[in-house]
Amino acid sequence: MNYTEITASLIIMRCDMVLDTMGIKDSLEKFPLLKALVMRAGNKDFMEWALADDKLAGEEGLTEGADGGYAKILKLLNGETVLRSLLDLCIAVFEYPEAGAYLTYHFGHSVNLRLAFLLEGIPAPEEGEVLRLKELAENVFYFDTKEGPLLYSEVNADEKLMAFICGHDIINPLFSDITERFSSAGKDETKVIVNRGLIEEGTELFKSGGKAVQLSGKGGRRFLARRIAEGIGKDFLFINVRDFLHEAGKEGLALFRSALIREALLDHAGICFYGMDNSFLDKGRSVSDAEDSRSRDIELLERKLFLPIVDKGIELILCTDYKRSLMKSVSPGEFRNLRLPDNISYDERRSLWEDIIKDSGTHFDADELSRRYRLNASSIYKVMKSYLVSRCEGSKEDDNELFTRVCMEEIMEGRDTGLGRVVFPDITLKDVKIRDSLMRVLKNVVGSVRSSEVILDHWNLKKTYPYGRCVSLLISGPPGTGKTMTANAIAGELNLALYQVNLSNIVDKYIGETEKNLEKVFDYAERSNSVLFFDEADALFGTRSEVRDSKDRYANAEISYLLQRIEAYDGIVILATNIKGNIDPAFMRRIRYVVHFENPDEDMRREIWKNLLTEDVPHEDIDVDYLAAQFDDFTGSVIKTVFLNACAFATDNNEILAMKHLIYAVKHELEKSSAVGFSVDTLGKYAYLA
Repeated sequence: MNYTEITASLIIMRCDMVLDTMGIKDSLEKFPLLKALVMRAGNKDFMEWALADDKLAGEEGLTEGADGGYAKILKLLNGETVLRSLLDLCIAVFEYPEAGAYLTYHFGHSVNLRLAFLLEGIPAPEEGEVLRLKELAENVFYFDTKEGPLLYSEVNADEKLMAFICGHDIINPLFSDITERFSSAGKDETKVIVNRGLIEEGTELFKSGGKAVQLSGKGGRRFLARRIAEGIGKDFLFINVRDFLHEAGKEGLALFRSALIREALLDHAGICFYGMDNSFLDKGRSVSDAEDSRSRDIELLERKLFLPIVDKGIELILCTDYKRSLMKSVSPGEFRNLRLPDNISYDERRSLWEDIIKDSGTHFDADELSRRYRLNASSIYKVMKSYLVSRCEGSKEDDNELFTRVCMEEIMEGRDTGLGRVVFPDITLKDVKIRDSLMRVLKNVVGSVRSSEVILDHWNLKKTYPYGRCVSLLISGPPGTGKTMTANAIAGELNLALYQVNLSNIVDKYIGETEKNLEKVFDYAERSNSVLFFDEADALFGTRSEVRDSKDRYANAEISYLLQRIEAYDGIVILATNIKGNIDPAFMRRIRYVVHFENPDEDMRREIWKNLLTEDVPHEDIDVDYLAAQFDDFTGSVIKTVFLNACAFATDNNEILAMKHLIYAVKHELEKSSAVGFSVDTLGKYAYLA
């Protein structure tokens, strides 16, 4: 017979002896399976059991396996004899359902504390002793306290407990599908590049007797939790709190919480809850009542779930987006809220990319990726994993297109994309035709962006400039002078995405909604490290008006919000306006670079025409000097429109581009824009082609 079988037979024999003293003879007569169990146990079995028991009593320790698990449980029960009898009763009932029927038949109930006291010769225990032993017993057993007083509450052993006794390493089936066990013995070779200080702080807190650590923010919280677990040499159970509460809703939180506590105590493990993001805490509530409701929910979580865990001496780690403390009842010396930085530095991003590129065997440029995407550590690993999976699945995209797509998908995850348009420009500053003095300013803008990581991180100017680090550019000038093209060219020069804001979707008639939309825009631009482009910016950044009614007050409040947001923004903003004077002076003080575009002169118009006549466009000899001199009010945008129409006219007639097609397109453009009748004389020496 094995250890649990002998234990079950012995406890049944003890019950039979108690019943005999009560005048009930041959109590096993109606229970043949139990009678056969008792009869099967021989002297040799009892001697082996007694030997194991002597070892336990002498604290010599037992071997791993059935008796090893039993010994560990007794230690959790502080070796209390009443609780040992309770354990033996639970083993008997779990292994032999007939034992439950036997106890109910003779004692009027199955396993409970009263029966355990009775077996130890204590028929009427004091209430204080019952409460003391019940608190200990909860470390191992589940008490069903819904019916009857505590002394008579049914006590059960679950599958986890029995598997532990038998030497089987399982997670409780109640939540095995939603729980991951992290072993601190299995060393993770992933290098710690960011937030090393947080790991050390969390580890030191637990080593000095702390109870709980909260990892607040985004980016690798579970990675940090695993490193803390390694630091204190303890296994941890990782559980998504959403899944845990969902499963507990079916059976009851008390049942699940007790089972989880027993799991951690039996396995000598800590517990890490994750999945507590803002959407979980807000649960779709409106902004007006979200904060109050969230506070109530957090208080309930602390009282019903977190505190019962730490009160049992189990180390607890909470991973959450929420920056405020989730545990206000624990003293600062026993609890630490460790806040992850909103952004990791350029050097940290580069080190992460270098490490993961090397491990993955890919050949991307770590410097370029670090500049282009302001991703946190967790997102960087997710991006590379998604890229490798897509590549293995046979994606038809080339490497750069595929990698760009998975990066943008990670950036856009859970974010509103209806407030702007993301483009990856394929033009650079060499494609922009402007005066040399203006080009120098644009190159200074690009240089400021490229050097920002050096001067802020390496030169440590972040301390000197805690805000106002935004690289901002205002481009003013008449329509068609190249403002939008220049914004695209700057993004292309930096190899960044351009996020062109859709102002019609930003401005909202409802109070406060415009600010919310702007916050989404800035949040996305910061995360993606996009060039943020406001075309016709005076619609948002216009001069504040005198307050005559509530509308003026709220409009000015929107501008004030924008001033603060630009001040705090750590990225690149380009504003375009037709009239510089329309921009609020307070914004002008915060703009680092300003350029004013005018209509191109003759030399510039000639360059624009020449730039369009590439080798890819089949054409006859084109009189570029004539086109540049004759039409002196054409902007760069108009020239491009005329050229495109001329090409369409030529191809429609199965011809290559010639002067007649350009003259036709010029004539059409002049007729379109002229308020009076069109004069052929305007076309000069090529008027005969019209």
